[in-house]
Amino acid sequence: MNVNNAALNPILHYKLDPGEWGSSAPASAGTSVARVASHESSNIMRFENEAARKGCYVVAKDLYLNLQQDGMYLAATSGRSSVLTYCPKKDKEQVIKGNLGSEISRKIHQYDRKQLELDTLLKTLKGKADKTLIEQKLKSIEDRKLELQQKKLRLYTEITLLLAQNLNVNPDMLNVDLMA
Repeated sequence: MNVNNAALNPILHYKLDPGEWGSSAPASAGTSVARVASHESSNIMRFENEAARKGCYVVAKDLYLNLQQDGMYLAATSGRSSVLTYCPKKDKEQVIKGNLGSEISRKIHQYDRKQLELDTLLKTLKGKADKTLIEQKLKSIEDRKLELQQKKLRLYTEITLLLAQNLNVNPDMLNVDLMA
């Protein structure tokens, strides 16, 4: 009986996911498990390094190999790796921005209601002097809303920069002037 070596230990060709790092070099069925496991392990190490650089913690890791009989070997035909992270900085940033942002948004909403009242009043007025006065108030409200939106953006930028420098951010210490 004549047995072909290539049939007993075939060469497997791999394709990387778009944007994935690593080598797509082929491997024999006999070495495929080590090849794919090594590639997926390096992905996990890259994920862990990226998480550490961002100030996050790795809370779970997963490595999966798709195994199939190929020739006389159990071969790894593909793999998948994932990492679950927890980022306390991001959570803290979202809480701080959410609390301060909601105060500013509440003030902007008050201006929206006042603007609606004035718009309604403007439509019912007959006198030109009264209309001019209401239009000036509406313009003032628009200016205040724009100023508050700009303050909100500056505040978010300030918080992000402080947290990026690993400085403690106490919302009570931030100067938030809602008198726009």
